[in-house]
Amino acid sequence: MNAQNEFARQLPRRLLFFALGFGLGLAAFAGLTLVAAHFQSDCGITAVLGVSGCADDIVRLGFPLLFLEQGGFAYRANFNVAAFAIDVLFALGVSGGLGLACGWAAGKR
Repeated sequence: MNAQNEFARQLPRRLLFFALGFGLGLAAFAGLTLVAAHFQSDCGITAVLGVSGCADDIVRLGFPLLFLEQGGFAYRANFNVAAFAIDVLFALGVSGGLGLACGWAAGKR
């Protein structure tokens, strides 16, 4: 009974650390996607944001898989739903694992 009360007492702290780890993981993947878009796109991050001065910029988005490619003189747009789903699932899985690790570490204190 004592161990159960100890777990119940630490639950809000574990949930807080889980949420922090999960949020940091998602923020890291969003940042990595922007960095990857900057290096993959022809005119950098300004092309992704739509403020590029390049005439034929091609925007490429996705980390770790490329899921969107659009632009160019002969405009074309390719959106790969499967690659987008894999990117989202990968980010959620890694962020969830990071959140669980943070929650577990908070419970050990």
